Parts: sequence; structure tokens; C-alpha cells
Amino acid sequence: MFSIFMGKEKLAPRPAYADILRGLIGGTLSIALLLGLGQWSGHLWIMAPFGATCVLLYAVSQSPLAQPRNIILGHFVSALIGLVFLKILGSHFISIALAVGCAIALMQLLRCVHPPAGANPLVILLTAQSVNYSWGFLIFPVLTGAVALVAIAWLVNNIKASQKWPLYGLGFWQSK
Repeated sequence: MFSIFMGKEKLAPRPAYADILRGLIGGTLSIALLLGLGQWSGHLWIMAPFGATCVLLYAVSQSPLAQPRNIILGHFVSALIGLVFLKILGSHFISIALAVGCAIALMQLLRCVHPPAGANPLVILLTAQSVNYSWGFLIFPVLTGAVALVAIAWLVNNIKASQKWPLYGLGFWQSK
């Protein structure tokens, strides 16, 4: 009965202390910068799914899910889906569930899957009664925040790193 909890698989190896420190610094710097930019500019630069994005950026940066294309386009596409569903169908059981499913499908179709972005339609549709979402939400915080996270990760992930980041960029000009 408890075999799923007591399997014979092994834990992933512990990361090097330098990688753990990079995660601590990168996550802290990323969120602090987004919060600071928000205070300075008067625009919202942060949203909850960006915390999960930081986990991918600094703990598994070599994953395809942690590349600039996936982060920027994934967040943008899924937030767009959330706003479209909110504006057309409103926020209710079916629209919330369908928005998440459509966001996943569109990220797959566009080859920009980013798991934290799957939360964007939920954030938008579940908080719609307390937040007045406009199309500008796609710029602040979605696009500006995602681009800022990628820029910070480029800096942090390439300081004395054994592997360079990113593996690929936005890939707009790539065939297939």
C-alpha cells in the first residue's frame, strides 16, 4: 500500500553548494528587483507564478522549461488566454477549467511550455472579482516581469558557471 512512498528509486543528487548559493542569490535578487521596480515605477511587475519561474530558472536552469522562449512566451500566452476567457466568458467553473486547458494546449502548440505559466489563467480568473484586469496586464506585469526575470537569470546563471545559460533564446526564426 505504501510502496509509492517507499520505492527503490534514488533521490536526485544534492546540488553543488555553488549552485545552491546561485539559487538563493538569483531567487532573492529576481523577486527583490521586481518588487523594487514596481515601487519605483508605480506599475505592477510581479505576480505569484514568477516565484515558481524562479525555481526553474535557478534550480533547473538547463531544462527546456527554463529557457527564455518558454518563460516569456509561456507567461504571455497563458495570461492572454486568461484575459480572453475573462472578457468573453467571465469567471466561472467551466471557463476557469477550460482556460487552463487551452493555455496548456497553446503553449504546447507554440513550443513554449512553462509550468508556472499554467497558473496565470487561474490567477486572473480566480481574482477577477477583486482585481480589475485590463489588457495592460499583459505588459505589466506579465511581459515586463518575464523579460526582467530572464535578464536577471542571464546575469546570475552565467557568473562562474560551468554551463552557460540559456540553451536557446526566443527561437522565432527557427524552422519546424
